Amino acid sequence: MTDFQSELAARLARNAELAQERAQAEQEMDRAVREREEAERRRVAELAEARVTRHRELADQLRSVAEGLKAASPDEFVVRLGWTPSGEEFIARISTRKLRPARTLLVELDRDDDEVLARWKSDVGDALELWRLLEVDAPLLAELVLQVADQELWKGRTAPPPFPAGVAS
Repeated sequence: MTDFQSELAARLARNAELAQERAQAEQEMDRAVREREEAERRRVAELAEARVTRHRELADQLRSVAEGLKAASPDEFVVRLGWTPSGEEFIARISTRKLRPARTLLVELDRDDDEVLARWKSDVGDALELWRLLEVDAPLLAELVLQVADQELWKGRTAPPPFPAGVAS
């Protein structure tokens, strides 16, 4: 065998070795991409499940505190609670009857849009706040409902009070 032939055989062997390494690296990259995609799918599913769980918990809490307010003073508060037909949103509407300024708090827990909307409509103006579902906790909802009943908070106001800042950490 000549030097040329041995050099050619070595280069061909090296080319085959490089092709095998390239194929192995491509397989490794494909595996890494599949693992990343699967991890992302798991993360999205876990986040969706957390939203569903939080939505259910917040709806139960909102129902509980609103019904507690109504039970404590049925002559002063009108409470309307319910699910939309799709089951995606839980809505609470709490209005005053005899308190001045007159005020209504609307809270909408929207699972699919991942939002909690709170809206004041009152004789002294309107206000709106929007949070992410996972940012809201039960004490925030309780504080919102307490704001409806807090006559001192509303006394002499020219605008609705600020929304509570107790967002979950």
